[in-house]
Amino acid sequence: MSDHLMKRDGRFIYRRRFPVEVASIVGRTEFRKALGTSDRKEALQLARVVSVDFDRTCAEALAGSACGGGTGAMQALGGDVPAVTAERILERLRAVVDDATRSAVEALEPSQRQAPTWAAELEWRKAALQAIADGKHPGAADYSPMEALAALRALEALERGEVPTLGQPSTPEPANAVPSIAPVPEHSVPAIPAQRARHGQTTAAEFQRTLDKYLAQATPRRGQQVQTLCRDALRWPATPAEQVQSILDYGQRRLEQGMKASSLNTSTNAILAVLRCMPGWEGIKLPKLDATAKTIRSGAGARKEARQPIPVAMLKACIQNMQDTAPEADCAALLILARYGLRPSELLREGPEALTVREDIMGGKELVFQAGLSGRKTDASRRDLPVHDDDARLFRLVLAERGEHADLGRRTEQRVRRLHDLLGRRLPAGYTLYGVRHTVADLMRHAGATEHEAGAILGHVGKQNMTSIYGGKSALKAQRGLLDKVRQLLESPPA
Repeated sequence: MSDHLMKRDGRFIYRRRFPVEVASIVGRTEFRKALGTSDRKEALQLARVVSVDFDRTCAEALAGSACGGGTGAMQALGGDVPAVTAERILERLRAVVDDATRSAVEALEPSQRQAPTWAAELEWRKAALQAIADGKHPGAADYSPMEALAALRALEALERGEVPTLGQPSTPEPANAVPSIAPVPEHSVPAIPAQRARHGQTTAAEFQRTLDKYLAQATPRRGQQVQTLCRDALRWPATPAEQVQSILDYGQRRLEQGMKASSLNTSTNAILAVLRCMPGWEGIKLPKLDATAKTIRSGAGARKEARQPIPVAMLKACIQNMQDTAPEADCAALLILARYGLRPSELLREGPEALTVREDIMGGKELVFQAGLSGRKTDASRRDLPVHDDDARLFRLVLAERGEHADLGRRTEQRVRRLHDLLGRRLPAGYTLYGVRHTVADLMRHAGATEHEAGAILGHVGKQNMTSIYGGKSALKAQRGLLDKVRQLLESPPA
């Protein structure tokens, strides 16, 4: 039973793969259920109950498929085998083609497929059928290669936009035949077949125009995230009330899959932000009394306990261990994050041009790191941080390691992930790379910094009065003094 348990965000999930014949019927490769507990003993008890649901799902799928007449590659065989005739074989092949076609069309609905896109879903289905036809699949002996090939050809025809048949043009097309489905690019696979808009409904084309305007203002990464969310959650045509229900249904599915409320809240707000850009949709919001909406709202707001600050002694031990075993550039990056409180992406995104000499209003010159030079998270993220003389070499080493890449966003993600993994292997559960930034914030408070002073270094200064727009060339004495105190606390923390 424990083989089917996995832990995500501190809570257990029951995860079990469907047999091939069941997966082809239900349109998913695995069964997943959030158990809602972090206690392993309780999770094992709940898993026994959920395993019954898994067995029942498999039995119902096979029973329903058997009643429909399809066998072989698309369903398990059962009962007495009737006399084999050419007509029976053709009927069975037609049933296989019909089942394969209907299942593939239903996979246009995101909830009816396992892969992220319709094209990817067809790819793994075709690969499984080809393995059965070649006799390479573990359960290939239970299936007919001819039926597997028939189902495979049906999927290939569907991709070409043709109606899958057994090649009998003289046979009149039945009234309930599956309509021709043209191949659809991955980025524009519809969530459901197009429907005629009723009075008061907004169409997908109208929403797409609004979405295009939103994407023109967003970063490529943000735009990709919003497009994926809108494709998975929204259904068109729809009124605002109908779309709210679609968002709630999406939220319920994601919660059942084990998604955290905080992550779902962020996703939901991103979807609502786009919808509010449409004329007449400015007031769209989630209902107050709905249970799913309450769960989504419970994840709102930044919480201090969301990421634990790493204790100084633990952080020093990790730094020492990395200096002995990890690449020099990664050790330098961790030291800089621990001394300056930068966001990991703020440091690892930049190149050598971010390290420059700044001249203040009195003519004084000092070496600074320009955080947020090539991209910033907030308006306050663009700031100059004075660099200690001993840290100049570390900065140059880390900034030079970025190199020249066509896709700097992807390169930044790779560097952050690598440093996150290196540090994560040296930290107990519950601590992450971003916790280093929280440690620096606590050290600044310990050194006597006000929230405004700490925010100026962290890049979290809020909007102020009009005086704040004047100047910008004052000396960085206060910031340098505070960072020096943080450095001293890291090197020799008080007993």
